[in-house]
This record gives sequence, structure tokens and C-alpha cells, in this order.
Amino acid sequence: MNKTNKLRQLWILILSIFVFAACTEAEAPEEENETEIFTDIELIFTAEDGTVVRALAEDPTGGLGINASFTVQPITLKANTTYTLTFEMLNRLVTPVEDVQLEIAEEDDEHQVFFEFTTNAFSSPTGNGNIQNRNGAVNYLDFDRNGLPLGLRTSWTTAGPRTDATFRVWLAHQPGVKTATSSAQDGDVDWDITFPLTIVE
Repeated sequence: MNKTNKLRQLWILILSIFVFAACTEAEAPEEENETEIFTDIELIFTAEDGTVVRALAEDPTGGLGINASFTVQPITLKANTTYTLTFEMLNRLVTPVEDVQLEIAEEDDEHQVFFEFTTNAFSSPTGNGNIQNRNGAVNYLDFDRNGLPLGLRTSWTTAGPRTDATFRVWLAHQPGVKTATSSAQDGDVDWDITFPLTIVE
């Protein structure tokens, strides 16, 4: 009888553990707005004649935000030429390699790419971008589900030759705060990278 009671108590204990674990798992909320990891950010400038210029920023540790330590390649564009800028964004810390841009596109209402560039480096857009001034001109070619700029495709027409320019790109993560007036400083920064820019004849 003692043996039977002990077995019954053990069985009840095991069932209780399973029930507790199941309840705990069911009650645990899913993590929302998880920060993406980026090891490779490649800028791809495609001219109207099909010429492609690439500039890669790499951080093999998957660093994030303003404190990331990206190794940056310079950008060299031709003067008085119109380019479409697109991106490749990868996370090489996982297998298979993750195309993080797919997630950005899926969460288009939570992201926006902002730009800052040396004044007069481009004839279109003019000015120096929209990182410091939300209303600065940028030629966005893609928009999110709410009709707001996304920035995975933009258009750029270079001005005359120069060797001292910079081109800064900032991916903002803005869940719940992206609006027609939100700025680069609203939400979090996924990455903020400045590339040396040369424009040649």
C-alpha cells in the first residue's frame, strides 16, 4: 500500500510539473520589435546605363546602432549621372545567412532610411538630406503600407566632380512612432554609417 501511495504521489508530482511548465510557456508573451542584427550593409548604385557601383560596410560582430564598428568602403560615382540606390543587408552570424532586408520590407511601417550628404554633392536631391532636418529633400522611390517613405529604393543625380564628400545612411526602427512627421531621432537606430564619397568626371 505504501508503495502504491508513493507511486501515486510521484505521478501527481510529474503531472503538476508538466502543467506548470505548459502554463508558464503559454503565458510568456512573445518578444515584439526584436532588434535585427546586421553584419553586412552594401549600397548598390545602378546608373541608367546599367553601370553598378557597390560600397560595403562590414561588422562581423553584428554591432548595432551608432556604436557599431563597421569597416566602410568608399563610394565613387560619376558626375552628372542619375543612379538608383538599393541595398543588400545581411546577417552572417546565422546559418544560412539571413537576408535582413526581407524583414525590413515586411515591417515597412516600422522602418525608414534617412540620408545625409555633403551640400551640393547632388543636383537632385538638393540640400544635405533629412537626418538633421526631417523636411530635407530625398528622392524616395518606395513607400510603406501607409504611403510613408521607406527608403530601400531612392534616386540620386550627382553634381560636378569632388573628392571631399560624405554620404551618411541611417536606418531608423520606429515601431508605433513612424508618422509623416517622425524624424531619424524618433524610435531606435538599427545602424548609422557614413561613407566617403568621391565624384569623378
